[in-house]
Amino acid sequence: MSWIRDSTLNCLQKFCIRVIQCGPIPKHVAFIMDGNRRFAQKSNMKKIEGHSRGFDKLAETLQWCLDLGIPEVTVYAFSIENFKRAPKEVDALMKLAREKFKRLLSEK
Repeated sequence: MSWIRDSTLNCLQKFCIRVIQCGPIPKHVAFIMDGNRRFAQKSNMKKIEGHSRGFDKLAETLQWCLDLGIPEVTVYAFSIENFKRAPKEVDALMKLAREKFKRLLSEK
């Protein structure tokens, strides 16, 4: 799955983008990735799968930013508090982040 792709918006979504673009578009937005473990727990999946799905949603969100013409995005993906988790989970998160961000950077 490519992180950066041609827009896959349907007609209604494209219309909504055009409406939003009639107003002021921010030059910078920031996202805090939170709730992936809770999502995994509620969905009866492993924690790392919840984190992976969170990165997939981030990819979708970044595409929305591209479609809207937002030139700069900041992502807060890991906090100091996260280091208090089990070492195995921290290691898995770091590996997942390296893999996902390497792929993103290699695409554009």
